[in-house]
Amino acid sequence: MAMTRRRATALFRELGAKDPKAWAVAEAKGDSPSLVRFLFLTGLWRCAIGDDARWMTSWADSAGPLPAAIQRMLDRGVDPADLTDVVRAMQVEALFNVCCLLDNPAHGIEDLQAKIPENVEWRLAEFDGEQGRLGRAVHAVHESFDQLDPTGRGGEPPPRTASAKRKTRTTKRR
Repeated sequence: MAMTRRRATALFRELGAKDPKAWAVAEAKGDSPSLVRFLFLTGLWRCAIGDDARWMTSWADSAGPLPAAIQRMLDRGVDPADLTDVVRAMQVEALFNVCCLLDNPAHGIEDLQAKIPENVEWRLAEFDGEQGRLGRAVHAVHESFDQLDPTGRGGEPPPRTASAKRKTRTTKRR
């Protein structure tokens, strides 16, 4: 998908990229499918809940098991902000691991891949739906994941005030 730097910059600006020129450089040079990377990662981040508690009331069936469990937690005094932080962090972790699995087909399933003599892999790549042609592969998707966090925090939870901070343990992503 050949594109001039000017066109790429305008497109990334229109799509809301924080640094449209930087995204456009690689796309225009043709060595990296930045548009596919940007759109894919933006789509993943849109799957994660936001920082507010509105997600708790957006369930279609309020009698279902998840809304009921959430309500029980709230009834027992769990802070909605804490619950939101936990759910969002787990979503971010899962989405990051999807990126790692796209980059490395053995990520998390090394034991299964070792049992297969054939080389079975996959990649995220451009696809021209009109021409039916596969384009450039998108490599190292996980390396760009955090930079597209719409909150600007790189996947980290929101900071808490000193009085609201609790002792927490941080873990590295798988």
